[in-house]
Amino acid sequence: MTRFQRHRLSALALLIALWTGCTESGRVGYQAPSPPVEAPLAGEVDPFIGTAADGMTFPGALVPWGMASPSPHTKLTTAADGFEGVFVNGGYRYGDPQIHGFGLTHLSGVGCPDLGLPVVAPTSGATPTGFDAYGSAYRTEVAYAGYYGVELSDMETVAEMTATPRTAVFRFWFPQDKPANITVDAARGVSWIRNQGDLEVVGPNEIAGSAAFGEFCVEGGGGRLYFVARADHAADSVGVVEDGVVSDEVRATGDAMAFLHYETPPKEPVTLWVGLSWVSVEQARANLEAEQLPFVEARDAASVAWQQHLGRVEVAGGTDDDRVRFYTALYHALIHPSILSDVDGTYPIFSRDEIGQTSDGARYTVFSLWDTYRTLHPLVTLVYPETQLEFVKGMQDMTLHANAPPKWELISDEVQPMVGDPALIVFADSDMKGLTSFDVGAVYDVMRDAAERESHRPGDTEYLDLGFVPMERADTVWGPVSTTLEYAFADWALAQLAEALGRDSDVPGLLERGQSYRGFYDDETGTLRPRNADGAFLEPFDPDAAEGSAPLRLGGPGYVEGTAWQYAFFVQHDVEGLIALHGEQAFVDRLTWVFHTDRFALWNEPDMAYPYLFTFVPGAEHNTQREVRSAMERFFGRGPDGLPGNDDAGALSAWFVFSAMGFYPVTPGLPEYRIGSPLFDRITLHLSPNHHEGETFVVEADGNGPDNIFVKSAMLDEEPLLTPVLSHQAITGGGKLRLQMSPTP
Repeated sequence: MTRFQRHRLSALALLIALWTGCTESGRVGYQAPSPPVEAPLAGEVDPFIGTAADGMTFPGALVPWGMASPSPHTKLTTAADGFEGVFVNGGYRYGDPQIHGFGLTHLSGVGCPDLGLPVVAPTSGATPTGFDAYGSAYRTEVAYAGYYGVELSDMETVAEMTATPRTAVFRFWFPQDKPANITVDAARGVSWIRNQGDLEVVGPNEIAGSAAFGEFCVEGGGGRLYFVARADHAADSVGVVEDGVVSDEVRATGDAMAFLHYETPPKEPVTLWVGLSWVSVEQARANLEAEQLPFVEARDAASVAWQQHLGRVEVAGGTDDDRVRFYTALYHALIHPSILSDVDGTYPIFSRDEIGQTSDGARYTVFSLWDTYRTLHPLVTLVYPETQLEFVKGMQDMTLHANAPPKWELISDEVQPMVGDPALIVFADSDMKGLTSFDVGAVYDVMRDAAERESHRPGDTEYLDLGFVPMERADTVWGPVSTTLEYAFADWALAQLAEALGRDSDVPGLLERGQSYRGFYDDETGTLRPRNADGAFLEPFDPDAAEGSAPLRLGGPGYVEGTAWQYAFFVQHDVEGLIALHGEQAFVDRLTWVFHTDRFALWNEPDMAYPYLFTFVPGAEHNTQREVRSAMERFFGRGPDGLPGNDDAGALSAWFVFSAMGFYPVTPGLPEYRIGSPLFDRITLHLSPNHHEGETFVVEADGNGPDNIFVKSAMLDEEPLLTPVLSHQAITGGGKLRLQMSPTP
């Protein structure tokens, strides 16, 4: 735990002790909310990193891959389009002046708002009648892995929260000289869909209901989250607020809130549990019954769960800030995908209005695959293979149920805001790295068929006929160049699966489609340049254009969320072939120029691998080492604005984790990693006994430091490593990579 975090924890502990005073038995009410001694890594996590600027993360509490994520919602200083409430994608922006309750489900680092529901708001005084009435100024925020606490200064109330996998757990410390309320707001979370709540007050300490969500990135159809909220103290009175009117009715719909009112608040804190389910109220209650723990026990269990997962990667050396940046990045990489299924295995089936039940592990949601196939899924595959296998089995179910692989899945709905066919790459990468306990053949057949359907791959007609998506399709296909490059990578990945399955007749055609990028190569500019259907290059052409790509206009003409330079080297499945088009020296010169002219944008997924591409040219590896270290320092900070852009469900954070460990998966689908420049003196991966042959893999960087960033020599298990490549087997078999670091290349 950093000194800054200890200071914050001590401040909140003192606040709570002063606030609650002594109970009737003379004991102080609550002591310091610090992680348990057996979970020190929980204190190395700073959940506020990424909550300012464009990071779009949230600071609330959760367990690894948990469904429940209680977290504060802040009110923007400027209203969004006249709507009442919060439209920050993660529900919270560091430094906003007011907290308006605590949402229970959140998306981490994504580019569009949704979920954030329902909202629980503790207040003092009169029963609140709407969003503004339960808002409060705040101070003394404290957060670490598994815990968040804050003083709501206008309410004279302290709110603490933690979570089990499917249940949010709150503890509220109310003032003793005025009434207190716990309000459940089912009408307004972070989603664009609002005022569609359904609430019932079941008794003096229980509220049940559901809340609607949807319209994610305009595409999402949406659905409902079900919940049961239960307090450990019966209220003096209960009721609902419907369209701003307070009543003692027990049912409300639409603009709906329900409340528990304490005319004389208990002297001890009130604990509130909220069980969640994406299936039904009955399932939410069953989840609550299975996971209802006392607050302190739940809080400590959450931190211990984080300790166990974060502890899979042990680092030594570096600064305190380096450790916080690293473990916070690893923490952010273990938020999504999130648990979808209930304790008995029930879950909503992808693309169908049906309920399924799994008996072979949990099912998950939030598969932001265009982002996460590049870094996050390879990270989970390496470090947490048992969880990646559950992810893949869930993706298998989606593929078979929908007769097409998922692209961007959210609560069993295909929201599809991005391009390409990314699930193929995740399946291939998992399979090539030994996670084969899923029905590869059945999944392959569906993906192979879907890859030749225009309904699944917009622009596929021209892609299959011409070998690329032409600019004539730009009005209906976002970024024809980007889309073609993504299809080519996906087809190459499908070829890897075909070869592994013995579908030999499929391999040549898929590999040929994987070469589709070649049709865009323009030697004059060194870019992959848009073409028209007749083969002519797009004119006029500005490789630095960042706007104009229809229909969303995000990205230069022909590109998705980037410029031509941010796609110029996005051929991760055939880097050698791209180098041959440029020529080695021209490739190195152009790639170097991109970095020296600040055209490398780490927030943009397609150029994430750029720093590592130098390793494909003998003698240029030092450029990788320099640019990796530079990117870690430039783009990843220690403060709330410490991410260079949307974390994209952990994709950016996973890039940092790999880079800090000293190696990176340039080509998901190949069981290998390219060596960079590790941030720490020693990194120990504790391997999975069920999936790996070895116990640990160690990276030692002798003489490492902020000035000694270059690798002078490398030894793998006491043998010289002559190329900057690590096989997956070399890592999972256990052993040691020893790097001798130097201040000069």
